[in-house]
Amino acid sequence: MSSAASEVTPGVVLHARPLRENSRVVELVTERAGRVAAVARGRAGSVRPFVLLDLAWRGRGELPSLSVAEERRVYPLTGRRLVCGLYLNELVLRLFPRDAPLEDTLQTLTGAYTDLAQDRPADRILRRAEWQLLGGLDSGLAFIDPEELEPEAWYRYEPEHGLHDVPARTAGAVPGAALQALASGRDVPDNLARASRDFMRALIDAHLDGRPLQTRGLL
Repeated sequence: MSSAASEVTPGVVLHARPLRENSRVVELVTERAGRVAAVARGRAGSVRPFVLLDLAWRGRGELPSLSVAEERRVYPLTGRRLVCGLYLNELVLRLFPRDAPLEDTLQTLTGAYTDLAQDRPADRILRRAEWQLLGGLDSGLAFIDPEELEPEAWYRYEPEHGLHDVPARTAGAVPGAALQALASGRDVPDNLARASRDFMRALIDAHLDGRPLQTRGLL
């Protein structure tokens, strides 16, 4: 860290692991500092995922000490919706390194938590969040204009080569209507849900170089 003490910033816990008695290492996503890790001791050691927190930390190096951890909002996730939240948290952990700035990532996560807690269709929430997260990692997705897509066409997207149209039902391709919905932030039609899921899964796998996501098998 560049400073001995941080300013208070909103954030959430992505993951926590024991360090020693009464302390844990917490992986965080914050509004001002992006993705960071800190040691949580004492009262701060009770922080948990799916809670919006006011956070601050002290100390230099890779693992400063969490000094502020005040709850602002709890997202009550249970069952499959809890698994969906864990999946999104793992996705951020695997896609983005520590100290990455991560513009809008906190907003993406808390927006998804809110929708999951309100019992909205989980698959639609995941597709929207996946697109937003990958857009922050791969600027090419942000330049896909839904107005320029043909609903009846099929498209394939590769991070190295961009978007191009392909013959119908080409492996790894997605219908234009599904891609339009993803790119515009709308819900994907139910009859295109599987195609959009497979399309996003292939993009995520390309960024992860084939490394598996532990929570994906639980969805």
